[in-house]
Amino acid sequence: MILGTRKLGGPKHHKITYISKGRMLTRLLTLALVAGSWRVADACTCSLDHPQTHFCNSDFVIVGRVQKLFRGSDFYDAYKVKIRNIFKATPKAAVALKAGRLLTPSLDSLCGVTLQPRETYVITGRVVQLQAHIQLCGYVNKWREVTPRQRKGFRLLYKQGCTCKVHMNRRSTKSPNTCVTGRSATECYERHGICLHDRARRCRWTRAPALTRCLQKQHFNGTMT
Repeated sequence: MILGTRKLGGPKHHKITYISKGRMLTRLLTLALVAGSWRVADACTCSLDHPQTHFCNSDFVIVGRVQKLFRGSDFYDAYKVKIRNIFKATPKAAVALKAGRLLTPSLDSLCGVTLQPRETYVITGRVVQLQAHIQLCGYVNKWREVTPRQRKGFRLLYKQGCTCKVHMNRRSTKSPNTCVTGRSATECYERHGICLHDRARRCRWTRAPALTRCLQKQHFNGTMT
């Protein structure tokens, strides 16, 4: 960035200063757009969302292996990733992902993501000005820690339930288009739950042995304490 304070003598120097300020304003605008597109607050406070919600609300969902981190000089760092699977991508995201570069804020207060080299992650993100952006308020998890039910969701089923809404930590709902997790079973539904329309076109948690076992175990542990 060229923002010198010395007196500039000619039109050429004025032109350089103008371009530099323009670039700075563009970067500031991009940062504002990204920050505004995620529900963040001071000290990186994010709402608790189900993986299905992250999938449906994102511009892209990928599985990628981290190759390298490039420290940015302005507001962003960039991760170079080798993309192994693309589970979702809007047309703009498909273009942005070709570079295999994911931008994340370098400031902790804007929820920058820290990824480990040579680790494989499932990542959701947004596209701003044809660049792929990721933040902690999206879904970022090591692929080896993703449950089989979550993997099936990312690969196939979550997209079938995008007309449903999932509310975490809510006991009940009157809406036929909503699934709730309950306050005591949030982790079970997060790890094993998929919300889809049933034959009556009502949104329901689909039956899954892993979800049943988790709920039973949690109920047993609750009765023992």
